[in-house]
Amino acid sequence: MDLVNRLKDFGKQPLTVNTALLLGLGTYLLSFLLPPPTKKIMSTPLAPSAIGPYSQATLSPSGRTLYVSGCIGLLPSGGFAGTTITEQTRQALLNLQAIIESSGFTLSQAQKTSVLLTDMSDYKTVNEVYVEFFNESKPARAAYAVKELPAKAMIEIDCVCCR
Repeated sequence: MDLVNRLKDFGKQPLTVNTALLLGLGTYLLSFLLPPPTKKIMSTPLAPSAIGPYSQATLSPSGRTLYVSGCIGLLPSGGFAGTTITEQTRQALLNLQAIIESSGFTLSQAQKTSVLLTDMSDYKTVNEVYVEFFNESKPARAAYAVKELPAKAMIEIDCVCCR
């Protein structure tokens, strides 16, 4: 039987041990020839640049998971959106949304967020703004009180999205 006919019949026949071993060996050898999968750095001018040695977000090698760095209430042009927890929370969430959407995801694909607060008494106010962004599709979430945040921010929110 020639090779073309054997390939046509390949899916119709049960795998023999030899064929399975050859396929496994081929896959193993091929893994050494292909470059390792790498994450993709995601960035948008619609949110402030990272203020440290990190990316706004990274996309997993599969393209199915987006990891968004912590967003604070800075405007894309620099400077805080305001001095109240309401203003900073809203801007942090607008920054988060801009990064998520510019990366090809939506807020409804958010699986987990973490909220860092410098004052836990702001928790209720943060929730009032948070629900404006995550009303139908609420991701899992953790909230933490911290002593201090970068640039003297009052709040920081990070996120993981999956498709």
